[in-house]
Amino acid sequence: TVLAVHPTQLYTVAVMLVVFMIMWRWRTAARPLGWLFGVYLVFAGVERFLVEILRAKDDRLLGAFTIAQATSILIVVVGIIVIMRLKGAPDPAPGRYLLQRKAA
Repeated sequence: TVLAVHPTQLYTVAVMLVVFMIMWRWRTAARPLGWLFGVYLVFAGVERFLVEILRAKDDRLLGAFTIAQATSILIVVVGIIVIMRLKGAPDPAPGRYLLQRKAA
């Protein structure tokens, strides 16, 4: 028998492409080192958690949560901790390579 499933790989690519575009715009802002990594962890964890809802898997770990969803929650928590710990850190200026204009 053939089971119709969601193309979760395509959903992941589409969502993470949007995340990439958001983070690409934020890369030049003066924020603490590591802040953008914390944001990535939050985005990636939320994306994976939501995509796992649509996947045709039955590896439940904690009640209704799959192993990947439990891991995603852990990744989101780590990302939030990284962001919160860097909240009061100094904001270094972006590197020279981000400030240079392309020669026309």
